[in-house]
Amino acid sequence: MPNEINRRPAPRVVPRSQNMRRKRKKRRRGPIMKFRFSGIILIWVFSLIGCFGFYMVKRNIAPDEDIWIKKASAEESSLSETTTPAVTTAAAGAKPSGTVTTAAEGSKPSGAAETTAANNEGGDPAETAAANPGDKANPVPEGAPQPQDYLVWSAFVGEKSVYDMGQQGLLSTYNVYSSETLTLENYTSEYIMLNGTTIKILSALNSAKCPIYLMFGTEDLLTLKSEKVVDRFGVLLNQVKAAAPASEIYVLAAPPVTYKQEKSKNGLTNTKIDDYNSLLLSVCKQANVYFIDINTALKNNEGRLDDGFAQDDGIHLNTDGSQLLLNYVLTHVPAEAKYRKSTN
Repeated sequence: MPNEINRRPAPRVVPRSQNMRRKRKKRRRGPIMKFRFSGIILIWVFSLIGCFGFYMVKRNIAPDEDIWIKKASAEESSLSETTTPAVTTAAAGAKPSGTVTTAAEGSKPSGAAETTAANNEGGDPAETAAANPGDKANPVPEGAPQPQDYLVWSAFVGEKSVYDMGQQGLLSTYNVYSSETLTLENYTSEYIMLNGTTIKILSALNSAKCPIYLMFGTEDLLTLKSEKVVDRFGVLLNQVKAAAPASEIYVLAAPPVTYKQEKSKNGLTNTKIDDYNSLLLSVCKQANVYFIDINTALKNNEGRLDDGFAQDDGIHLNTDGSQLLLNYVLTHVPAEAKYRKSTN
């Protein structure tokens, strides 16, 4: 017989169902959801896709609206409407109060300041500005030249002539707010390339604080009457003033064309351009913005654009013509301009 001390109890047999219940209890003691780094990445990817999809839908529904800019409240909008002066254009067929005269035959083309509308009316621009301190002397008279880096702190907005200045290397690409096909007709829908980003000019100029030079009209004058073109420019000018109220706005006259271009069949003549510039001067006076008469500076003794300053089409400026235009801009910055740079 086996020793009583060495006897061991027989192992207890646990039913299979009881074992299964114990295993389930052990499993329940762990976390309900385990942390996975790959899950965080997946959530981030889906969030990115969702934001991009929302942005694309929003841009297609409202292409002119910048969704990253906070919308003004009703009170701010009403204040902006009451403080922004409206620009009214000259009525069709009405003669503007001031006309931009061209250089007389035999006179030096660069003497644009002496042939201003104020002189034709018997008044001096400086005296007119002194009588009304808030009014700007137009066209802007010649003054002390600004340093070359003045152009670096300015924004040039316009059609192909402005675009060409960037392509010619006379202006940095981040100073050129233009495209090869930008006009007064399509500026609300046309995108420009700025610092590697496609954007519309009104969004690009939002809250800008710098001199803004506007140069429009030549492309539209090829198909429209002067009165229609200046009406469109008045709308653009209002929108630029509202988008960048702290900026100083300069309007550049439409440049002349060559004799060869005047003889072509597209109907763009220097007479038509002069009529447009006269209306443009009236708009600038009413809006109280600066007007730069580059048209007179670019004309030769025959009152046309010299072939040496024109591209092959006889309309747009070549590198020499664009350089002459920018030199004229640098010597026609008013002494009272708030963004004028020191020449010392």
